[in-house]
Amino acid sequence: MSKKSVAYGKFVRLFWNKPTVARNLLTLGLKLEHARRKVVATIRNDFSSWVDFAALSIVASAFSGEEIALVNLFFPSEIMAGFGLKSVSAEGLAGMLAAMHLEDFALARAESIGVSKNICSFHRAGLGLNLLNMLKNVRAVAVTNMLCDGNVPIFRTIASLYGLKLVVLDVPRSFDEFNVDYVSRQLETIIHELENQLNRRFDWEKFQQQMKIESEIFGALRELYPKLCERPLRMHLYQHVNLLYTIHVRPDFHLLKAVRALERELKTETNNDAKRILWMHLSPYYDSVLNDIFSKDSSFRIVASELSWDWLNWETDTQHPFRSIAEKLLLNPLLDGAGKRAEFAAKLAKDFRVHGVVHFNHFGCKQSSGSVELIKNVFDELRIPFLSLDGDCVDHTSSTSEQFKTRVQAFLEMIK
Repeated sequence: MSKKSVAYGKFVRLFWNKPTVARNLLTLGLKLEHARRKVVATIRNDFSSWVDFAALSIVASAFSGEEIALVNLFFPSEIMAGFGLKSVSAEGLAGMLAAMHLEDFALARAESIGVSKNICSFHRAGLGLNLLNMLKNVRAVAVTNMLCDGNVPIFRTIASLYGLKLVVLDVPRSFDEFNVDYVSRQLETIIHELENQLNRRFDWEKFQQQMKIESEIFGALRELYPKLCERPLRMHLYQHVNLLYTIHVRPDFHLLKAVRALERELKTETNNDAKRILWMHLSPYYDSVLNDIFSKDSSFRIVASELSWDWLNWETDTQHPFRSIAEKLLLNPLLDGAGKRAEFAAKLAKDFRVHGVVHFNHFGCKQSSGSVELIKNVFDELRIPFLSLDGDCVDHTSSTSEQFKTRVQAFLEMIK
């Protein structure tokens, strides 16, 4: 997501016609950046540095030789932890390629087997990366059908590349006791399926350990939420993306270190005069003018991202773990209709006392873009300026920086 990522991507591009060399270079680059971020996080010992390290740790494990499970953003990583597998999301891998401006190779490879350009670029790039045989030691592929109708067919194709049976978790669109029981039973069935597929027993101790870590992470974040609303941390736009990615894909001890650092930081954090912006949906993973406009030192600062708090109504129950995981999925405010999503966004806007809202409409993402007008109407009623910004999170050639810059600067003029 930085200029040095793009520079390294240009170097890797020179060897892309030699897949083994390109993969080794990607592995080396991620290993070096992973080591650098660990040093930075250890020295600074602050929230955003640990979040950056945690996010990269997830992506780097796909190339490190560790046993991994390819998942989508919402598949419960707790299950994979019980099998000793590191969860890695295909969305994150697509974003990693975009950060180095290498996504065009993966997109082209997916399109070469007939995948339409109209399909979400996260899915196309994630599939393309697997078609290019870039990943190591994929032991399971699992997905939920939450929010995106492209999840199941794309991930089924990915699973077939490794001779694996796709694990699918069906999540209904409303929260009630019947659906909680339905999802809970599926989780038990999935464990049996994976035991047979992996030829190993589910480790309940590792599973419970992961649940306890999450209980501490989310319990602390919920307790700190009012303080964060009052005194938001200085964070770059891309760091909010790193946070939501880590929260959903692998909320492990790295994120726990981040939260413990956050507790200390909020004791000394002071208010500032920056205008507060709520960000909705995702943002470009590649280096763009948006990261310059919404930097941590900008006079217009992102104080919250919708997807970093979509678990807010959920409380971890380590005594009834399957039921607890089911509730987390079913309580997601993006799941139960556009009205529920708009209501949740309005709560975040009020709690963080924002001066404006930016909704990034990722090309090919129907579930987010389809509700934009309804959400805009809600913020119009609240008299909070709202910007609907079109673009692509992965394909860096889809929009120009000038297009983003013109739209955003005109919007920010309204809220000075």
